[in-house]
Amino acid sequence: MAEQQKSPLQHEQEALQKPLGLKRPLSWLVFLPVLFAFLVLPLLAIYYPQLFEIGVQAEIAKPQSVAQERMPLNAHPSLQSNFVVPTRNTTAHAFDSVWNPGPLASAHSNLEGDCQACHAGDFSRVKDESCMVCHSNMGLHVAEQSLPNTSFEEGRCASCHRDHKGRESLAEQNKHFVGADCAACHTNIEAVAPKTETLAVSDFAGDKHPAFRVTVATGPEPSDLRRIRMVANEPIVEKTTLKFPHDVHMDPKGIDSPSKKVVMECANCHEPADTKTGFETLSMESHCQECHKLSFEPALPDRQVPHGPVSAVLSTVEEFYSYLALHPEERNKVNTQRAVLRARPGEKNPNRSNLRNLSGNPRAQAAFATVELFENTACAVCHEVKAVDGLGNTKTSGSRMPQYSIAEFNPAHPWMPMAKFDHKAHEFENCESCHKASESEEASDVLMPAIDGCQTCHAGSKPALNKVQSDCGVCHEYHIHEKELAAQQ
Repeated sequence: MAEQQKSPLQHEQEALQKPLGLKRPLSWLVFLPVLFAFLVLPLLAIYYPQLFEIGVQAEIAKPQSVAQERMPLNAHPSLQSNFVVPTRNTTAHAFDSVWNPGPLASAHSNLEGDCQACHAGDFSRVKDESCMVCHSNMGLHVAEQSLPNTSFEEGRCASCHRDHKGRESLAEQNKHFVGADCAACHTNIEAVAPKTETLAVSDFAGDKHPAFRVTVATGPEPSDLRRIRMVANEPIVEKTTLKFPHDVHMDPKGIDSPSKKVVMECANCHEPADTKTGFETLSMESHCQECHKLSFEPALPDRQVPHGPVSAVLSTVEEFYSYLALHPEERNKVNTQRAVLRARPGEKNPNRSNLRNLSGNPRAQAAFATVELFENTACAVCHEVKAVDGLGNTKTSGSRMPQYSIAEFNPAHPWMPMAKFDHKAHEFENCESCHKASESEEASDVLMPAIDGCQTCHAGSKPALNKVQSDCGVCHEYHIHEKELAAQQ
């Protein structure tokens, strides 16, 4: 009867007071192997690697072979040009990998079996020094020469780059880093950097972001790059010595080529390169010469001068007519073809009266062809050409020909070095929706879109109907690299 009057709590208390029997020994039998495998063994491998001498030697050999590999294609700019041979010893048999809290990012997946590659010391968080072993080319957020004029301090690498969050973790973090972290300084940027030329920005929506700045060249030297801020309805121009009217080439009715009428598209010249943002370098041979031939002898339109130094062009012309003077049979063939061209009725040929027989001085013939080539038919069509007095390069056969100089043109450079843009992500858009090439009459027009064009599709950090939510990391990198600094000067 007394047993029935006991409460459930009393029964539970009495049950706990009973002898454990085999439960305690079994618990220890399970706990001790776990303790050994997941704590003692990794610690022994770290502090007493000689106990695992065979394994250690095998692990040390691995990085040596990895170090001989080439840099991966499109490697991150922070990586140094050559792989570093680690001086540390990897943990024997990767015993410390049992402490791995989650998958590393894909870029670091090869380090998953080697915790000491990043964690140097006893259960310590990753230090910047460990990151810099591989990422020694990492640029700072504020240029070193500007740092004394700011109150900015760089944070820890791992405060932003948090690994062990999955294979795509770092890529997603870099793409969508929290805009609030940027706005903490940039909303009132003058308080942090009083001398900065950067304007305040708190978001990408509306007027919270200033107009874009575009890098333009004022001359042919790398030091001639300047950044200019866009102003609404005011075009930006970059002085250039090239002549290229986009509107003529993009005429929807087509443009005459030597063989037929061609309707050109942007892709005829602008071919995507093996990067997200860039295009293949334009060249005369690949993109222009099919229509703009460098012919100098009307009777032989397929014979052309090289697109290169003036001395090489002059030598080609001089040597050609000298060759004809020494080979009558070849000269007669050219004369026959010239006679055919003179006799063609109805054909508009302003140089028909100049198609005389090649019976005179070959140097005079070459001089006449040179003047036509540089001033009328070829060079002056695209370049600024100037006649030069005196002899040319005396080491070449064209030194006594009429001499010319071709004005230098600006080298290719990034228009917005402080921003990143993925053309692949915008491939469903028409080029004309951002770049008004068909309206451009001068090569000096800078056809970069203004901010209001981007804002038609991109919202700020807050979601908006029918727009892409865009944090700071969508368009900007935190770290500024040397090539970007050069473009800011």
